[in-house]
Amino acid sequence: MKKSLLSSSVFLLVLTLSFSNSWATSSSLVDVTPGTENFVRCMQSNSDNVTSISQLVFTPVNASFIPVWQVAVQNTRFLKPSTPKPSVIVTPMDETLIQTALFCAKKHGYEIRIRSGGHDYEGLSYTADVPFVMLDFTKMRSIDEFRRK
Repeated sequence: MKKSLLSSSVFLLVLTLSFSNSWATSSSLVDVTPGTENFVRCMQSNSDNVTSISQLVFTPVNASFIPVWQVAVQNTRFLKPSTPKPSVIVTPMDETLIQTALFCAKKHGYEIRIRSGGHDYEGLSYTADVPFVMLDFTKMRSIDEFRRK
């Protein structure tokens, strides 16, 4: 009886700790790596739609980070694990997210690389030897221009 009660208590404790750990992990909208949390926090605090930030900003701890990075790599020599990758990938859907990403990158000392879906066999848009944010415009279909009269 005592063994059964003890094993039940241990099981409940493990279950409770597992649940609280997974809840704490899922409560964050965007997974961040050390060093990128300030950039992501800046994006969230300067954007009107925090939910879209979680779907459009990727850090190396996101499961989608590598596939998003690899999708437009033109030269297979850059697909090596040793290739320097962006600290953050931003896939904007509108102009306001571009402005926010530029502001936050400048504020937190990141260089910017632009990937637009064109030819980049030198890897200039998706690799660098310094910390950088990659703005991936491959999902953007148009930019509306404001003209002043």
